[in-house]
Parts: sequence; C-alpha cells; structure tokens
Amino acid sequence: MSWSTILKNQQQIRARVEEGEQIAIMFSDIRGFTTYTARQGDRAAYRLSQLHGSLLKERIEARGGVVVKTMGDGVMAAFSEPSDGVRAAAEIQQAIRILNNRTPQEAIDVGIGLASGTPVMPAADMIGHSVNLSQRVSSLAKGGQILITATISHDLPHMEGLRCIPLGKRELKGLGEEELYEVSWISEVARLSDGEDRFTLVLTEQGTIIVEPSKEIEARLHEDRDADYVQTGGNDSLIAAGIMREQDLDRVAFSFQGDEVVLRFGEKRLQLTGVDPSVSTAFQEKLVEVKEQLAETRLAGDGVEMLRG
Repeated sequence: MSWSTILKNQQQIRARVEEGEQIAIMFSDIRGFTTYTARQGDRAAYRLSQLHGSLLKERIEARGGVVVKTMGDGVMAAFSEPSDGVRAAAEIQQAIRILNNRTPQEAIDVGIGLASGTPVMPAADMIGHSVNLSQRVSSLAKGGQILITATISHDLPHMEGLRCIPLGKRELKGLGEEELYEVSWISEVARLSDGEDRFTLVLTEQGTIIVEPSKEIEARLHEDRDADYVQTGGNDSLIAAGIMREQDLDRVAFSFQGDEVVLRFGEKRLQLTGVDPSVSTAFQEKLVEVKEQLAETRLAGDGVEMLRG
C-alpha cells in the first residue's frame, strides 16, 4: 500500500469525524499472548506480534482503513465506513484460519471487536467512548470471533458470505450493558455454546468443528493444568492437548446427556456444561447430516475415478 493511499485514508477518516459523522474502530488482540511470552520467550513473542501486525495491516489498508497503533499483542484500526471494517475483520479471520491449518501446532487465536462513534483525534491517536467501547467488545470476543455493536449491525448493508447473529445484551466492564452481534464469516451449519459462554462449537459445511474458547478460558488453559473444562491428561493448552482449533469430523465423536456435551478427539475430551439440550440435539442432527453428505461426495468421487480407470 502506497504512502499516498494511506494518507488519503487518514484524511477521509479525519474529515468524517470533523463533520460529526461516525467512523468504525476496530481492536484485535492475540489470545494467550502473555502466557505465550512467558513460555516461549521475548523473541518468539516478538515474531508472533510482528506476524499478527503485518497480517492485519495488509487487510486493514486494503479496505480503506488505517492502523492507529499497535500494542504488542493488539492492533487498533479505524475505517471511514463500518462495512469496510467488518469486511477487513472477516478477511483477517479467514487469513488466520488458513495460517492455522497450515501450522496447527503454532496456531494463533485472535478476537476482534468493532464499535462506531466520533472519537477525539489528537495527533495520530484516537480517544473517547467509542474507542473504549471497541476495546471492551474485543475483550469479549473468543478466538476466531468478530463481535460488533448493534449500531454497526443496523448500518450494515447485505454482505455476501457474512451474517450477523444477535447475542443479546452483554456486560462491558466500566461501560454497562451493550447489545452485541457476532459476524459469522465462515460457512457454518450449526453452533452451540455452554451455559456460561466459555466455549462455542461451530460446525462447518466443509465437515469440520471449530472450537472457540473465551479469552478467560484460553488463558486458563495455558496456566491451569487442572482446568475442569478440558480433560487433557495434564497438558496445558488446547493445542498441546491435541485439540486443534479446527478438527475434521472424522476425528471427532460428539455425545451429550442432559445439559452436558462431550467431544472426544481420540483419547482427548472436551466437556461443556449448561448446554440447552434442544440445541445439542439440533447440533448432533446437523453433524450426522454433514457426515452423510461428505460420505456421498466421497463415494461419487470414487465412482468417477473408477470409471476413468
């Protein structure tokens, strides 16, 4: 991205704020970064933050946004149009998904939050309620999630490949309750969360299950070897336990009883409690349906190969 284009984007954003029009503010941060730094050392943490920053910068600027500042494990950005910010966030998560599938043992978990407003813009920084709101929304996002405020959701045009899922009102530290939405950026079939929203499971059309831990749980999985929520035989993280962020259905066994859901990945198990049984039933039905569709596709493919042979 040329400096002239970046300068033009900055000028457009400042002009909108000076005219009293709202802009979108994005916060993105790496989950478990503090623990990663302690475990892997400063150099490894620096490389990770550089990878995160460059990956975000490219997609933010391509959508007409600007990086306001970087904060080690986080990035703050601004966009003149909220839809551009949401698109950039989706492209960031898609890029991270590809990266994680290539190097699953070095997976990155990133949570993204967006809010809108007219912040004060001293020099190259931004301050104000909308900045604080965006940062608080980001802190609630699980790894792989994009959360937005109701204001942004209501102003979004229809965007192919993306949809907004209402999450209801959530308590934001120091800011009270805020109505939030999740931007679904993946071709998902079904989802479920535990009673305290510590984990979300996403079933995709591609035949995978994505595990999304909350920020607090991700930190606990790294720090607490005896976490109740993941039975990992003493390993200290989801990845170290052999439970990758995205799992093929062939490697997953799903079962539930009452409000308890158990996923088995070979000898590993992930346990969720407080799940609505009707949601578990619907999730299981969709899981079976996707498995059958994949099996039919494979069978058809094998038939074509036999005919060619």
